[in-house]
Amino acid sequence: MHPMKTILEHYNFTSQDEALVQELAEAILPIQDRFADDFYRFLQENAYTAAYFQGDLAIRKRKETIKNWLNDILTSRYDNQLLMKLVRIGKVHVKIGLEGHHVNAAMGFIRQYLQTHLRQGVSDSFKRESLMETLNKVLDISLDVMTSSYREAELKKVFISQRVEFWMVKWAERLMHGLNLILMVGLVAMAVGVAGLLATDLFYALTDSLEDGVIKALGSILILWMMMELLHTQVEQLKGGKFHVRIFVDLALVAFIRKVFVASLDQKDAVSFGLLLGGLLVLGVIYFLIGRSEKQIL
Repeated sequence: MHPMKTILEHYNFTSQDEALVQELAEAILPIQDRFADDFYRFLQENAYTAAYFQGDLAIRKRKETIKNWLNDILTSRYDNQLLMKLVRIGKVHVKIGLEGHHVNAAMGFIRQYLQTHLRQGVSDSFKRESLMETLNKVLDISLDVMTSSYREAELKKVFISQRVEFWMVKWAERLMHGLNLILMVGLVAMAVGVAGLLATDLFYALTDSLEDGVIKALGSILILWMMMELLHTQVEQLKGGKFHVRIFVDLALVAFIRKVFVASLDQKDAVSFGLLLGGLLVLGVIYFLIGRSEKQIL
């Protein structure tokens, strides 16, 4: 926010304007009660702004507020003290949730209302035009300060919410990265365990039953291959790659295939074996459908 001196320079507000402001006060302040009545009648014609004035007490308080503002801009010195009063008005508008559009529309009504009064009350055309020009400067300065403070207050609210959102996203990403690393460690440990299972199956094939051991080892190889796929997928995801649901269907298929191998050795009954084959068929259909949908997306 610029200091008042800078704002006055931007609007070419001179010592002559200061003298004319006093004449504006003499011309306008006698009608301030009527002005307040007409102004709030204007606000109540709009459903949005009317909602801010529920009850006679609220309307009376707001009428006093607008009259105080009118007195301030017509009788106060144009210094930083007046600047702070106008800044507070803008902040109040943000606090109550009033849209900036309605502030500008209200100022448009005030400008037209006071200009009409000057046209009717000042007969000297040269004096009237001078007063009109100063009135426009006064209203523009007031609107400038209020809307600037309004904007700064809005940006502060957004800035705070953005900072909170930024830190939440940042820590959530760190947590997700940490959990992904833990998952990677778990997958590595499971892969080592499957490798140990494969070694056990191979040792069993060499020392006890070659046929049973080879079939079990084949199932363990499938599981180990699947663990490698899971590790590869996890590494790609950590590098920013896409997550694929199909990998879990692959894992389930491999688990069922190994179960079928083991069931054939354990001589399961026909019903149990049929259920395993049925489950394998269902997973095969799901795998086919997922593969086809991924091709359509590509």
